[in-house]
Amino acid sequence: MTTSLGNEVNGNRNAPLYFPFHSADGAAGAQAVNRSSVAALAFLVWDILITVDDEVNLIWPRAWNYTKYVYFLVRYLPMLVQVSILLIGSELTPHFHFTAHDCYIWQIYQGVAASSIVAMVDTVLILRIYALYHGPRHHVIRRIVIILFTLELLGLGVGLGLAIPGITYDDICLIISVPHSLIIFGGSSVVIFQFLLFGLTLYKFIQAVRSGWGDVPLIMLLMRDGTWAFFLLSFLYVGQIGLYAQPDSTFAGVLYCWLLSAFSFCGYRILLNLNRLAERTHGAHVSNTLRTGTNIQFTTQLFHSQQLPDTAEGSYELSAQLDTPPGGRTLESSKKTH
Repeated sequence: MTTSLGNEVNGNRNAPLYFPFHSADGAAGAQAVNRSSVAALAFLVWDILITVDDEVNLIWPRAWNYTKYVYFLVRYLPMLVQVSILLIGSELTPHFHFTAHDCYIWQIYQGVAASSIVAMVDTVLILRIYALYHGPRHHVIRRIVIILFTLELLGLGVGLGLAIPGITYDDICLIISVPHSLIIFGGSSVVIFQFLLFGLTLYKFIQAVRSGWGDVPLIMLLMRDGTWAFFLLSFLYVGQIGLYAQPDSTFAGVLYCWLLSAFSFCGYRILLNLNRLAERTHGAHVSNTLRTGTNIQFTTQLFHSQQLPDTAEGSYELSAQLDTPPGGRTLESSKKTH
């Protein structure tokens, strides 16, 4: 890898085989990161394309509100971010003549973009928890979740603020080393919060099974999606933390784009699945209904609900009678039998 090319490379006959990188290890790391980034982007684009029909049928007809905005941001922003970062730390970078300050700006951009995507997807996951823990009895749990979510965001902010000035990179913006403060504050806060959300979901599901209504479609969907999203995000995040913890951070970015793709995938897939289930109610008021606070509307009927004129504090009436197969049960019918 240290021999010279027999032909000219950018006009320099003495350029090494690993040009424009400064070492063979740097070239290997950059190649691994770039290939991994392209693979993550290809996966995300592929999944977006195969779910376009669901988006058109389930999302487009809905009125614009907070959840619809979050859906489109979670679905398309990570893809745009991944396309843009293909320009740094690769064979294309020398053509842009980035300065050290430019590389520093790129690191800020990547950190802020990743944190924003994590925060948006976490709001989707939190709304699932609100659906499971609705009602006055669980008011304290919902407040605790919001407080811990705020602490997670603070951890991400502190981690980025302490780490970005200490990140070292070469003249093509390839990361050489990453301070451990990013791991301690940023990584740990996200992992701990994901464990909390999964723990709350699992507890409620066990409680539902013991009460005899664990087979209600909404409960089953929330548990299923919460489980696979937790394990997918935790696996990738722990792997990314492990790469940052290595003495040689040349390969530190291998899972970065996969994290963006995974958070995007989890966010919009969960919203699509919930909307698909809500469509089975046909948006109608049926015999069995649940009266909940405004938060649950984002998870059971994500883009439409009807406000009851005689309810206080902006409560909504949401159908608990899902279109189930013959012999299937709903939350209300299950409660009546116990």
